[in-house]
Amino acid sequence: MLGCSQRNLGERASSRAVRGGVLVGGLALGLWLFGTELGMPQQLGWLMALPVAVSAYLLISGTFGICIYQSLMGYQGADHGNEAILDPQRRAQMRGRAMLAVSASVLIACAVAAAFVAGT
Repeated sequence: MLGCSQRNLGERASSRAVRGGVLVGGLALGLWLFGTELGMPQQLGWLMALPVAVSAYLLISGTFGICIYQSLMGYQGADHGNEAILDPQRRAQMRGRAMLAVSASVLIACAVAAAFVAGT
């Protein structure tokens, strides 16, 4: 489902999302390393779930060209501006793909946070 060619983000927005995801992921990893060096309690590792979820969503969004906001609004964010998606079936497919991307990023974030808590 994620591998199909339907996208609702332009190339520039997709590359910005990937760059942002890498940046947020690096910041999350840096914060975790900094907290570990300062003796952060294990239970605070669950706080890593939020930046990891944002990072995972941005990476998935940029890689597959899916945006939850554009999908929920029924638009396609092209490089020259927003375009309405008029076909109701395609609009429903875009919403489904966007919800799958959000749920995958939350699942990844929970797994990474659990690994942080269990690993330290």
